[in-house]
Amino acid sequence: MLTLNHNEVIKHLEHEAVYSHVLDITVDGKTEKAILKGVQRNPVKFQVLHMDFLRVEMGELLKVHVPLHFTNESSSVGGKKGGIATHSMVDVEVSCLPSLLPEYIEVNLANLDIGGSLHLSDIVLPAGIEIVALAQGVEHDLPIVSMMASKASKDDGGA
Repeated sequence: MLTLNHNEVIKHLEHEAVYSHVLDITVDGKTEKAILKGVQRNPVKFQVLHMDFLRVEMGELLKVHVPLHFTNESSSVGGKKGGIATHSMVDVEVSCLPSLLPEYIEVNLANLDIGGSLHLSDIVLPAGIEIVALAQGVEHDLPIVSMMASKASKDDGGA
């Protein structure tokens, strides 16, 4: 069991990177490498009740969810036509060595047109990173974002 300063914990949890960084945790003078696996919060108060950490070995593969950051949404081909991107996923489970764990994965929507979608296999990954679902076969190549025409898109002469 660890006891942490609540205000410090809240400050660190404000940054999404804390969920995908390897942390140093010192217990009884011994420092361990770990990642944050889960946080339980009071549903009413702004209070953290419990945190789960997972000890990691730097030489062993790790499976963890990493946030997706979508770029060029409004300047994409479909965005310029008034399309709206609908996100099916906000994070993806990856497998990698702890030292290669990315803070986030960027998904570039620049070439996405209305009616088009991007799938897990379309994500450009840093070296040494694998998407866990894709290792299970092509039937797990799920869509992550689609570009839909808005009711008032420029194509149909709407407002």
